[in-house]
Amino acid sequence: MGRFIIIILYIFGIQVFAGVATISNYDSEKIKDRKCIDKTFDMTSSIIITDIIIEVNIDHTYRDDLYVSLISPHGTSVDLNSDNGGSADNLYVEFNDSAAMSIVNDTNTHTIMVERRPESPLSLFDSEDAYGLWTLHICDDYRQDEGEYNYAILHIYGSPPPPIESGLQVDFRMDECYWLGGANGVTDDVKDSSGNGLDAQSRNKANNISSIYKICRGGDFINTYNDQSKSDAVYYPNSTATEMDIGEDEPFSVSAWVYRHGDSKWMAAVIKVGDDSWTDGWGLEHRQNSSSNIDFFVGHYNTYARAILSDDTWTHIVGTYDGSTIRIYKNGVLADTETQSSYSPGALAVSIGDDISGSDIDDRWQGNLDEVKIWHRALSTSEISDIYNNENSGLNYDGTTRVCKSCNGSSISANTWDLVGVPADSRTTPLSVDDIFGDDMNGTIGTDWVVYKRTYSSTDNSSGYLSLGLSDSLEFGQGYWLGSKLNSEWYIDGAPTVDYDSTSTACTASACVEIDLRSVTHDFAVDGNDGTGPYRYNMSGFIGVRVPINWADCRFLIDGTAYTPSQADTAGYASKQIWLYNGTGTDRSNSYITCDDTTPGECKLVPFKGFWVELHGPTKNKTVKLLIPQE
Repeated sequence: MGRFIIIILYIFGIQVFAGVATISNYDSEKIKDRKCIDKTFDMTSSIIITDIIIEVNIDHTYRDDLYVSLISPHGTSVDLNSDNGGSADNLYVEFNDSAAMSIVNDTNTHTIMVERRPESPLSLFDSEDAYGLWTLHICDDYRQDEGEYNYAILHIYGSPPPPIESGLQVDFRMDECYWLGGANGVTDDVKDSSGNGLDAQSRNKANNISSIYKICRGGDFINTYNDQSKSDAVYYPNSTATEMDIGEDEPFSVSAWVYRHGDSKWMAAVIKVGDDSWTDGWGLEHRQNSSSNIDFFVGHYNTYARAILSDDTWTHIVGTYDGSTIRIYKNGVLADTETQSSYSPGALAVSIGDDISGSDIDDRWQGNLDEVKIWHRALSTSEISDIYNNENSGLNYDGTTRVCKSCNGSSISANTWDLVGVPADSRTTPLSVDDIFGDDMNGTIGTDWVVYKRTYSSTDNSSGYLSLGLSDSLEFGQGYWLGSKLNSEWYIDGAPTVDYDSTSTACTASACVEIDLRSVTHDFAVDGNDGTGPYRYNMSGFIGVRVPINWADCRFLIDGTAYTPSQADTAGYASKQIWLYNGTGTDRSNSYITCDDTTPGECKLVPFKGFWVELHGPTKNKTVKLLIPQE
């Protein structure tokens, strides 16, 4: 049916592409009066077009009856001949933009192949990816004269496409085990895997973990289906990130897996606009009363290409803009196009799952989103097909293996410390350092990594640290300093899960658990200043595995009586603040953040992390526990 030729030249040791793909169709067919036929050419490889030549051989009396056009896989149509030639016979033409004569001026009968310029320039195909099905559309548009299509040969000149990662701006895989939703001052919890370091910030309830995900169970953007006021959102860039360099009228692509849970309202999946009018920028969105459509608009919300979604089903959607045409692809296949000559990129940040420009909750996505990426170029049809096939098979977009992060563990970078909590229940089944860290940490304990516990004096308020060995026990709910010279990961696989067995009626969730706190030994107000400090600083560890919980939902139990952190502070028992370690260096004494139960944006206890609690003098001789709700 055809042939495909690629020529590679080697010049001074450098590989240079100088190729042509040649595809032919010799499937002859009658051209009947006032009828049309289509002859197709299947291009199975990617070439970025720099030139097109097509040879067309058609027998037909009275050539003025013939209309012939060439249509690319992208939908671009070029008129080769439109009722030219008068009473001359046949169309034996090699159409070439460089030919000396135009077909419009040719009134000669063709008996041999001649070279002519087409009625419209073939250069309209330049810069497109040739991959896909080409169509030669042939029509007889007047009665009496008929003809026969004999053959056509399509020559495609070009260069290989850029690497798939070329122009990739951001790659949000959403594989994190949890997000903080803006709490604890964290602005970079949604990680960019492109290598550009353009991390994003989650908002609202985006700390929830989804059981509906496309690749790797992690953050995988979840929205609360029945209450849009609790919608998640991810904003890029965060307050410290560098903006993408996609400027006015420049080409770009946005790719995402979408899972829509049905709604009749306006909903933004991925959007970048200047304000809530949506009259600039671009977006993947569902609009009010548009059934199950998803639209990709560029420049104005009413200039869009559209695809059809099914509810409660993962669908791969890609929108591209090449400077003149908007395209939307569904599951690797072109679904719709629209023309657009220019656009302004919009001044606000990219927003995923919400419209950052306003407070209207109707704009928030209802469903799930995963694998959001943005390129600073228009992806080709073949690239989009590859991305869909790769990600639909659980691979990365570029075909490399995706290694899903375990949400039953944590990691530590070389030459750093971490204040850790161990989310495993050691109250009935003792756990040792070896059980949790020994089989995972790289190197040798004492040489390459260490674990320190907090020790508390029984005669005064002083405290210290004790280095632990592999056989030493770990205490439930306590925090530990973990230091390592090597990059390492550690897991709690196989350890007993936490039994949320508290019977306290102060529990703010369906279940809670209690961890012990060490009260002060010396009350300065009663016993005087003995020089050991008036407070007892407890180094505690969060026992949750996957989801951060709000400090405001925790309770101090003082001899069984429950207090919120603020109430305990007012009563003089404890500080309402907690201290969270966020350092990445070699010094454990710095890099803390503080927050309390009234902190805007919330204050959260984080899985696998420790925290400090400050108890005051009135806790002397009292039993003090911390009541923590189940995730």
